[in-house]
Amino acid sequence: MDDESFRKILQFFSLSWPGYRKVRKAVKKRLARHMLDCGCRKVGDYLLLLQEDPEATKKTRNLLTVSISRFFRDRRLWEVMGDCLIPKLLREVDGNCQRPLRVWSAGCSCGEEVYSLRILWDQVRKRSSAMPPLEVWATDANQGVLDRARMGAYPRSSVKGLPSLLLQEYFVPNSKGFIISDALKDGIHWMKHDFITELPPGITFDLIFLRNNLLTYYGQTLKAAVFPRILEALRPGGFLIIGGSEQIPGEQVPLRCCPKCECIFEKGFRPETDGTCNV
Repeated sequence: MDDESFRKILQFFSLSWPGYRKVRKAVKKRLARHMLDCGCRKVGDYLLLLQEDPEATKKTRNLLTVSISRFFRDRRLWEVMGDCLIPKLLREVDGNCQRPLRVWSAGCSCGEEVYSLRILWDQVRKRSSAMPPLEVWATDANQGVLDRARMGAYPRSSVKGLPSLLLQEYFVPNSKGFIISDALKDGIHWMKHDFITELPPGITFDLIFLRNNLLTYYGQTLKAAVFPRILEALRPGGFLIIGGSEQIPGEQVPLRCCPKCECIFEKGFRPETDGTCNV
């Protein structure tokens, strides 16, 4: 498949050509194979099929999904979360440990991010006197990756660089890699959900992960339409976390960037602040 054909498929799904820069070769190979399986030799025929066949469209959308990840990706982010962000959230709910801390992982893929948060939460719990329950809504439009995430089985590449103590405490080795401890699965609600076409879960969240998905792979028009909708699901004073190379779309967005980590944003402005996140 040549680049021009790939561009046309991305445009059909309102996806971003620059966003696929690092994964272009692998995704093009998957799409070319699917085109042949569908009996399409030309991209024009393939696009006509996608207009008429919902199942082919669904399959293609899944093939365009990039699910490469690993535990504690972007180590600096997780350090700031453990040292500053989570303790700040805990101070805000101090004395109300019955109310759960609610987190949404939007586009959770195979679950490495969700389980990384559960591990970090458990580590903070060990040095805290009292912790509220942690409730995580882990959503993705791809049922296949959700099933893998729920199972919690990962290749060795997913845990590369993880300290041996964490591996011993939270993972069980097997012939293909590692399986996550059952204790970490508590409080996680896995749910098939497409944030492009569906409203956010009907809950106000304290923390939203929106990393390496909408802001990387989708076009500007779609980002401008979907991002405000996701932000509405975050409570004032809550935190949004994006990917390390991503940018917030738009200029008049009520978010303050954390000076300790450019991936973290606090929602809402207060007159007494200078617009800087106080984590």
